[in-house]
Amino acid sequence: MAGERLLDMIKGRGGSDSDYADIVFGTVVSESPLQIQISNQMVLTEAFLNLSEVVTDHKVKMKIDGDTKTVTILNALKKGDGVTMIRQDGGQQFYVLEKTGGDEDG
Repeated sequence: MAGERLLDMIKGRGGSDSDYADIVFGTVVSESPLQIQISNQMVLTEAFLNLSEVVTDHKVKMKIDGDTKTVTILNALKKGDGVTMIRQDGGQQFYVLEKTGGDEDG
């Protein structure tokens, strides 16, 4: 079976849990510079973070009443926002996937 082969390949790779990708939750503790706390002892700085478009201010083209308009989506991370991240293989980079809660201002 393909699933068993995949499991054998993963087991054969070895290493510790921190060597693999994982889901991590954090809280934004600073907006500028961006910092996200993931534990009592660890705060991630911008150098370790990759942001999905969903957690940034970005422009989107929309058709409204037949007219194409460019709209700015204001969704940048704010202090107090909860986030879901994917810790990338090896644990040195974190992909901020989405907001999970926190402050709902604005």
